[in-house]
This record gives sequence, structure tokens and C-alpha cells, in this order.
Amino acid sequence: MRNRGRFQAQGNTTEKSSPWATNDNVYKQTGIDLIDNLQNQLTQNELNERNVAVQKARNFINASSPDGVLPMKKSFFNNIQTRSIRIDIEVNAGLAFLNNPI
Repeated sequence: MRNRGRFQAQGNTTEKSSPWATNDNVYKQTGIDLIDNLQNQLTQNELNERNVAVQKARNFINASSPDGVLPMKKSFFNNIQTRSIRIDIEVNAGLAFLNNPI
């Protein structure tokens, strides 16, 4: 697959993910849908520990370059003192989060 990556919720015994592997373009809306999928996998307590991190990940996608994001890894935290509890974005191959088509 040309474009691969995943969103992950990590820490405090939580390991859940929402991956993608496709030859199609991965648009910003696709990224938001994948974050929503990950959020829906979390229990209320897991989400409470990551609610700010989830929003930071959404903001990262929406603010990304119109031409997309190259392979990268980035973590988002609710609280910098609790770095193990986080939301990760991994773009492992290709591009992700291109501007949505008109």
C-alpha cells in the first residue's frame, strides 16, 4: 500500500489503534474519521485521560499542510507530567492529511 499509518491510544494499560493502509489519498477528513474511530474504542475513563490529547491530534490534522504530511511520528498528551498516557499519530509511508477535495 502506498499510504500507511495509524492513530494509537497508549499508556496506563491501554493499547488501541485505528490504522490505515491504502493506495488512495488520505485526506484530512479521513484522518478525523480515523480519530473518531479510535475515540469510539476507548472507555469513558480512557477517553477522560486523553480528551485533550485527542483534540490536539485533531488540531494537528486540520493545521497540516494542504499538500499533506510526510512520514512522521508525533505524540499528544493531556498532561506533560504523564507522558505515558497519550495519543500517537504515525504516518509510516506515503502522504497523509491532504486538503479535502472540493
